[in-house]
Amino acid sequence: MEQVTCKVDNQGRITLPVEWRKACRVDPGSEVFVVITANRLEVQTVEQSLDEARRIAAKYRKGKPAVEMLRAQRQRGAGQKLKEAEHHGQGLR
Repeated sequence: MEQVTCKVDNQGRITLPVEWRKACRVDPGSEVFVVITANRLEVQTVEQSLDEARRIAAKYRKGKPAVEMLRAQRQRGAGQKLKEAEHHGQGLR
């Protein structure tokens, strides 16, 4: 891990060293995320943030495609609503 001291200007901005911008493909106008956790700031590119989200989601997917999991979740939700409606004698409207 590389660390460099950066100063915050009077408008709250910092300048990322050019080596970091090149290595992470951060060009002028690129969007980055600033993640704040446990009193810590972490700057991530959009791609890094998406990769992290994919890693987290993969733990729960267990090898199944995300679309298949979403479909199954929606079917369970619809089935639950149908059971509740039948229980209350209302049927579906």
